[in-house]
Amino acid sequence: MRQRGIMMRSGVVGVGGVFLLTFLTACGGDPSAGSADRLATPGAGLGQAAPVTPSSGSGPGAIAPTEGPVGAMGRVVLMAYQSWWDAQTAAFGQSDSDGSQLRALSTGLALSQTLASLHQLHEAKLVMIGAPRNAPVVKTLDLTTDPQTSVIEDCLDVTDWHQADAVTKTPKDPPQRLTRYTATVSLRKSDGRWMIVDFKREVGRTC
Repeated sequence: MRQRGIMMRSGVVGVGGVFLLTFLTACGGDPSAGSADRLATPGAGLGQAAPVTPSSGSGPGAIAPTEGPVGAMGRVVLMAYQSWWDAQTAAFGQSDSDGSQLRALSTGLALSQTLASLHQLHEAKLVMIGAPRNAPVVKTLDLTTDPQTSVIEDCLDVTDWHQADAVTKTPKDPPQRLTRYTATVSLRKSDGRWMIVDFKREVGRTC
């Protein structure tokens, strides 16, 4: 069954890694722009952000059912996405990470871009400190195709996630960086596991 416009709210939302040298060096607007009041402050651990309605504006009637195969699979998709964020956050916070966990959670362009960013951080002797905040919702979920596919829309806020010297942990952010934007994420089910295959930032959209 194919569900469009799904607004499935996750009970647990992970913080995440992104393609660092792509979005952190982009021209960013005022971090207070958009709807920052709708994002929760991250706690001591992962998974503390509160889900919000993306700026595309699908109404409450588009929320996916919480029961049945669509609701159950939607929650699995969000858990896979959270695991991907968690793995990236951990990898980018270590100067000696090889990103091996990322290979079990992503493939294609999503994997290659993430590993490239990790390599660039290592080359620059940088790590990421602090934590980003996000709020993903399932927008589409197609259980009839082979492989099954899904699209997540996320509101990302990296205001409190910084590049830093790998040894001293002194922040070394670029002069201008994009701190908040909407992202569209494509997933595909492979060998019984949901894999992130593409991550696109929608820099012209606030959330």
